[in-house]
Amino acid sequence: MSDELVLGLDLGTGGARALVVRASGARAGEVVGEGAAPLASRRTPEGGHEQDPRAWLAAARRAVGEAATRAAGAGRVRALCVDGTSGSVVGVDADRRPVTAGLMYDDARGAALAPELEARTGERLEGRGALLRLAWLERERPAELARAAHLVHQADLVAADLRGAAPVSDWSNALKTGFDAARERWLPGLDALEALRARLPEVVAPGAVLGPLAGEAAEELGLPADALVVAGCTDGTAGFLASGAGAPGEDAVTLGTTLVLKRVAGREVTAPGLYSHRLPGGLWLPGAACGGGGGWVREAFGGEDLAALDAAAERHLPCAQLVYPGRVRERFPFATEAAVDLGTPLPGERAERFAALLQGTALLERLALERLDALCGPAAGPVRTTGGGASSDTWTQLRADVVGRPYERPERADAALGAAVLAASAVVHGSLAEAGRALVRLGRRFEPREERAAPLDEAYAAFVARLVELGHLPR
Repeated sequence: MSDELVLGLDLGTGGARALVVRASGARAGEVVGEGAAPLASRRTPEGGHEQDPRAWLAAARRAVGEAATRAAGAGRVRALCVDGTSGSVVGVDADRRPVTAGLMYDDARGAALAPELEARTGERLEGRGALLRLAWLERERPAELARAAHLVHQADLVAADLRGAAPVSDWSNALKTGFDAARERWLPGLDALEALRARLPEVVAPGAVLGPLAGEAAEELGLPADALVVAGCTDGTAGFLASGAGAPGEDAVTLGTTLVLKRVAGREVTAPGLYSHRLPGGLWLPGAACGGGGGWVREAFGGEDLAALDAAAERHLPCAQLVYPGRVRERFPFATEAAVDLGTPLPGERAERFAALLQGTALLERLALERLDALCGPAAGPVRTTGGGASSDTWTQLRADVVGRPYERPERADAALGAAVLAASAVVHGSLAEAGRALVRLGRRFEPREERAAPLDEAYAAFVARLVELGHLPR
């Protein structure tokens, strides 16, 4: 039916955003209601990053209520789904009231506890930053931990509030806390952390139906009392789903401050710098984040007219100068302890410098995608691209030219849309891939230009050779 709607709610660092979307029919993917509410953070000198979890609940309800009001008359909301920042955790009491601060995804105060926890659990805890944050909470704020009946993730808490029920997590959000999605259990070694393990939630598949909205929530928000709450995922996974990718071999690359790559695979893939989220339907989502990305744009060209720089840079492409995109410690497709420096100076002329950095980012992206090929098997179809960098036609075309594959940019790529795709896969469509095809609308497709292939292949070969020479890549 054309009046079937779903609602996706995204909890980001700066705020909550909700979208009500048509889930089926000729107008599937049309956004019929939007809502948003801001969130504020508190950072500490020792690497802490906290938010008030009560503000999460208030912002979520404000955003959902606003979106539902704007969608009034467009149809009936069948289901809603919440995504949250990956690895953000909070302690709540038996009545779901927060009793600790929300420790955010990049709160680094537990990092030093990793060797101790690995010794106690016998588990390798790389990529389990949320568990380290909870261990820090136990060590530094024991009175708060003692009041907590549940230790949950940001999305878990908000979904539980909307249902009026005990928190339940999902494979995606629980990954960084120590959940083994392949075996569908918490890591056995966590039993050694008795106070933490006893408070960890039940975990289900993303997209699993958790139950209906609580009556008071439905009334307050203007939603049907029989609307279902669906288990969510992390914001990164939701961003991937908003790209429209969903079948094995399909890629999505988010170009923001960093370069984040995800590929659908038929099996779990593990390697240094790589993490794998599990998706419904027997699929996995190996992903990695490159330290190099688009952060240099704000650092070196912040406040400038980027459209004008794009136009000026086009005259210098392909660029003879090889540069690395930013002075960063790299994580993938290779790892470094110090910032990568190719030893070549940046061009002096501003447009040429901008062009060299655009190209350097695209060369890194090709290297990272080829590394995914080696780990996961060959790619299939176009690269879906999202993030701030994808808004540049010049840059997106260059990336297609360098990688040699078509690039597709969705009409809109909000993580809230990805959460809506997950909701639609549970109640309207038979799979994530089907829901993605129905709800995600293509904005523009960029075909690689044959006349650029040879010079860019030469630039890529020189880029790889320089990284080999510096010892970053094997000979």
